[in-house]
Amino acid sequence: MKNKDIIILKKILDYCSQLDEACDMFDNDYNNFLSNSVFQNACCMCILQIGELCKVISEELRMQEKVVPWKEWCGIRDIFAHQYSNLDCQSAWETIQHDLPELKTEIARILKKNDE
Repeated sequence: MKNKDIIILKKILDYCSQLDEACDMFDNDYNNFLSNSVFQNACCMCILQIGELCKVISEELRMQEKVVPWKEWCGIRDIFAHQYSNLDCQSAWETIQHDLPELKTEIARILKKNDE
C-alpha cells in the first residue's frame, strides 16, 4: 500500500475517534444532537473531512478494498459541504450511528492487513 494511503487512512481513523469523543461528550443522544449546534457542527465537520479524505485515496486501494463504500463517503462529503444549511439531522445521525462504525472497522482492518 502506498505511504500516502496509510497516512490518509490514519487521518480517517482520527476523525472517527473525534466523532466518538463528541458523541461521548453529549451522551450519544439523538435529542442532544438535535438541540445542540456545537454537537452537530463537531460531528458534521468530522464527516465532511472523512469524505474529503476518501476522495484522495488512490485508485489502487479503492480497487483492492471494494468493500469500503469510497464513492458513497465522497458523496456524503458533498452533501455535508454543499447542503449543510438544509442538512437532515436524522440522516446525519444515522450516518454517525451506523455507517461510521462500519467505516472505522474496515479502515482498521486495512491498516492491520498492511502491518502484517
